[in-house]
Amino acid sequence: MKKPLILITTMVILITLWLKFVNTSPSNNEEIIKKTPKDKIITKDTTTIKTQIDTQKTTISDNALDDEIRKLLKKAENFLQESKDEEALKIYDLILEKASISTDVKILKHFAAACMSKGYIYQIYPNIDNDAALEAYTMIINKFDKSNDIELIQLYIDAKIQLSYLLPNDEKIEAYNELLSKFENNIDIDVQKKLESLLITKSFQLMGENDEEAMRILDKVIEKYQDKDDSTNLPENIQFSILNNIELALITNNDSDGYVELAKKFMSNSPDTEPLLTMLEIIKNSQDLNQDEALETWKEEHSDYRFPDWSFQEVERWAYKIEDKETKDRVSKYINAFVNQKYNIPDKYSNINEYDSHPKSQNHADVYDVPYTQETSQEVYNTNNQIDDQVEEDIDNEPTEDEVYQNDVAEGEVNNTAEEAYPDTYESSEPDIYEPGAYEPDPYAEEIYEATGEYPNPYE
Repeated sequence: MKKPLILITTMVILITLWLKFVNTSPSNNEEIIKKTPKDKIITKDTTTIKTQIDTQKTTISDNALDDEIRKLLKKAENFLQESKDEEALKIYDLILEKASISTDVKILKHFAAACMSKGYIYQIYPNIDNDAALEAYTMIINKFDKSNDIELIQLYIDAKIQLSYLLPNDEKIEAYNELLSKFENNIDIDVQKKLESLLITKSFQLMGENDEEAMRILDKVIEKYQDKDDSTNLPENIQFSILNNIELALITNNDSDGYVELAKKFMSNSPDTEPLLTMLEIIKNSQDLNQDEALETWKEEHSDYRFPDWSFQEVERWAYKIEDKETKDRVSKYINAFVNQKYNIPDKYSNINEYDSHPKSQNHADVYDVPYTQETSQEVYNTNNQIDDQVEEDIDNEPTEDEVYQNDVAEGEVNNTAEEAYPDTYESSEPDIYEPGAYEPDPYAEEIYEATGEYPNPYE
């Protein structure tokens, strides 16, 4: 009984399995195959390999474009060196066309380089076109405005600053403020250095218009460093910020002691510190006291110093506005001495005794009645130097007593009196125009007047 039952059960099972196999569709088989772990791994590997291939193709494409643009930049540079600006501009336009659709940083840096070069070309003679230059810099600004790449952010800042040079002063300050606000929280060291330089540039821009604000701006730069250790090497910009605030304190009649202490604390090893600090102290003290002795000491100790990267424009402007003439003349004299030292010009004002006894001192009397600038100083020096050279030449060429005597004796005649031998040098040598024949009109007078604006002197 048991054996047939087992047989029947076995047959039922086999039939069931066969029917199940027969009724299974091909699509179901495929679905089963797709769901196997092996096929899942194969599908994943295929996607990864495809992505890697695409990346390699992009990299190869970017590298090829990078090489191509580098060659174009070199070609444009050669055109510029040959003053072929139009040809260079065409190449820069080609670079912009090729680089504009790329997202690769090195290609975008080439894009910025081409824009900056175009802007430069349009800012120099004979291609001056401010609108075209503005357009070139604006292309960089628009393209990198939303960028998070540090290198592109720096190029954005550079383009914005370069563009600002083409703007009126109020718009220039506004552009600076936009940059400072946009990146004040950026922690990148290089970006922060650019912002420090921008603050200093803004301060310089405000000098002469708002000296108090110019000082406050430099204070922001200085305060980042004033609590550092004494051994800290300050960036050059910060050093000059401290020195410039000493100058601004003088101009605005503010206390400069704090800045002087900072200079001595951080800049004792700088070759500029001592000569500049002492120079500013002499100018400050000259408002009330004669500084001849201090100036002579300074000149002995710093005879070779030439004030590199230092401008006297601000103190010259300040000195010109001093109302008391005696103070104005005294202050201006010492400023002029330092200006002459900068340009290696022999100084005529460093010693009062020399100044007062100078044979042509009258020519200096009204030097400071005109706006005092370095150009004015140079012009005054050139004028006075020509006068002094002429005086020395006249003295050198003055005849000896024997020559005067011989020249006054006509051939075959003898001078009988001293008056005949030595004519009165104070007697006018010009003839009396009322004597007949004393004056004859110059036939070329009108031509000379048209050429020079002056009629000729008939007595020369």
